Amino acid sequence: MSNINSFSTGLDRVLEALRPYNNQAGKSSFPRNGNADSMRRGKGQSLHQWFSRVCQDICGGEPERIALEENIAVLAKLCWRDHKQLFYANIQVLVCNCDLETYLLDTDQQAIYLRLDCDYETLGAPFSHPLPHLHIEGELSPRFALDGGFAENVVVDFFEFIYRHYVPDTWLRWSEKVWNDAFGPSSRNKDLFRTIREAFRDNQFQVLRSYSSELTRFKRALRKAKDESIGFDLRLVGSDREILEYPLAR
Repeated sequence: MSNINSFSTGLDRVLEALRPYNNQAGKSSFPRNGNADSMRRGKGQSLHQWFSRVCQDICGGEPERIALEENIAVLAKLCWRDHKQLFYANIQVLVCNCDLETYLLDTDQQAIYLRLDCDYETLGAPFSHPLPHLHIEGELSPRFALDGGFAENVVVDFFEFIYRHYVPDTWLRWSEKVWNDAFGPSSRNKDLFRTIREAFRDNQFQVLRSYSSELTRFKRALRKAKDESIGFDLRLVGSDREILEYPLAR
């Protein structure tokens, strides 16, 4: 496996399957044997029905084969053109309130569904389909823009979104390494990271305001780490994102 320095070993495994290598076909998927029709959630299918079918058709009844974390499943299909220009992405994520095997066996367990869609052939009504956008249920509106501005590394940004919201402790450990690389591993800098983290936790906005320049530098370091250190090089054209974003308020 290549040396991918992502948020977790689970994500390393997913990105390794999705990387382009020398694939002339311009397609990749996770899992590697995944068929787009089999992976896609059907219209009117409940989450549990969809997940059960996927596990049967693709995973041989073993949900850990599509695990990002013990309670998070991933199914993904990417397509790209020359120079590793991403033009299609469909990444489905299931976040369960239990481990995946328990969810598969127990219809009373709860889960959340999120999907990243990037498709130049599905643009919808004017400004209704940001590139890419997030679905939280089926094909219906609303569709939410992925944060990150006009950054091109949308696949990694989407997985970071998942980790920040659903596996925050893992993401924080990674972000602390980025902080130490950017500011230096001195005791003072480590204390400052702890101060900022606690200010978020304790709703101390005035503290965060006093460190606005450090936070700006930190966010730039996070952007650089995602784009360079993680080593995933399928990119969406940033100017294309700008065309479909509304409103333009940056």
